[in-house]
Amino acid sequence: MPLHRHICIALLSASCAVLIPAKSANCQSPPDSHAKVELMAEESAMRPGKPLWIGIFFHLDEGWHIYWQNPGDSGEPPKLQWKLPPGFTAGPIRWPQPVRLGSGSIVDYGYEGEVLLMAPIDAPPQSPAISFSSISASVKYIVCREICVPGKADLTLSVPQAGDTSRQRTLFQRTRTQLPASVPAGWRISAQSRKDHFILSVQTNSQVQIATFIPITPGEIENSAPQDFVSTKTGFRLTLQKSSQLTKPISVLKGLLVLGPGRAFELAAPVVSR
Repeated sequence: MPLHRHICIALLSASCAVLIPAKSANCQSPPDSHAKVELMAEESAMRPGKPLWIGIFFHLDEGWHIYWQNPGDSGEPPKLQWKLPPGFTAGPIRWPQPVRLGSGSIVDYGYEGEVLLMAPIDAPPQSPAISFSSISASVKYIVCREICVPGKADLTLSVPQAGDTSRQRTLFQRTRTQLPASVPAGWRISAQSRKDHFILSVQTNSQVQIATFIPITPGEIENSAPQDFVSTKTGFRLTLQKSSQLTKPISVLKGLLVLGPGRAFELAAPVVSR
């Protein structure tokens, strides 16, 4: 883990660390949270045999951001602790495509403006009807601009007035269009490990004009390093600089191939040493 992240996490855990500059270690007085957080459901009730999709909706002040599942060189992703009725279970968070944040030697991945982190809730077989107020979540997050501010919200699910869920349905439908897709069946992907680089080769059977790679696992590539893109007749190659934190070989390179806004594909490429 990079030293600046060790410092950030240690300070945010300390009692004095309510506010820290993004690249230093000063403790200051807490400002506003810069984020409105809401727990919402896509539907007004659970349907037998189907999951209930619920989500944590972040509305961020202009210029502020939160972090993706791999935050990059600094920060931490939101952490959720669900409180559910007995027998109910929550599935994993579905993370929308992030944006690249920062420049220079520190590059992060996260979200600005608005983002919904959605997850399915499954009920046990033949479960009785439940009240939405019995579903809640505790959310811890870090919101950053030039400074980073830790936040916490204890949220309870509620049904909209008059049962109108049109706003919620719109947000969930929009978020599904922002989720990374599976790699198309016809694509062929391979990764080679060389001394200080990974070579990611992607055969798409058509020309691609631009592509970038976002790693899912921290500490495998240098986030701020340029990615050398070479277009071929049937796809492309990306050269990715290995992270200075990578101390042992990896067998699978996991991440997102981003071909443009709303065009991200989640991959897991076996790595061959050359």
